Amino acid sequence: MKPLTKLYLKTFLITGIPYGLMMIGIDLLNGDGFNIWKFLFLTFFFGIGMSLILVTLHKHGLKKLGIQEFTDENLGVRQTKSIKTNLGKTELFNKLKSDPVIRTMKMIETENGITLKTGMTWKSFGEEIKIIHKSENNSNFEYQISSNPKLKYTIVDYGKNLQNLNSIENVIKNIS
Repeated sequence: MKPLTKLYLKTFLITGIPYGLMMIGIDLLNGDGFNIWKFLFLTFFFGIGMSLILVTLHKHGLKKLGIQEFTDENLGVRQTKSIKTNLGKTELFNKLKSDPVIRTMKMIETENGITLKTGMTWKSFGEEIKIIHKSENNSNFEYQISSNPKLKYTIVDYGKNLQNLNSIENVIKNIS
């Protein structure tokens, strides 16, 4: 099954079934009884609608970032990338602090790297970005950057976590 089809199906199931169950639960509390056709109708149409809207917007967000071929990795909300640079942890921290976008994030220097936390936006409930020092070789440093949504049950992020990785990579490599 294609990754995009899997995401449409996953979104349909995660949104449609709970909605149908919730509406049937409300009917049962109101004394209306259980109607299988009503459950199927509500589940199907709400799930299809949410799937079409959310995944299409997610796909559009990824296309704006230059993604042409959709894979499980770039459709996911948890993004990871390794970057090699000549910047040590302190230099990297200072460089990130000087960027106008990244400095608005909450920055925490940890033992083996840097953690950035963003606030809530219309695209997400916030993200947690970790930059972990992996190795050092002749003043060349390797960092693993990961960007994850704060809300663990996030299905789509409209490309926000991939955008975070690209922004950090651009700052590290001096790309405007």
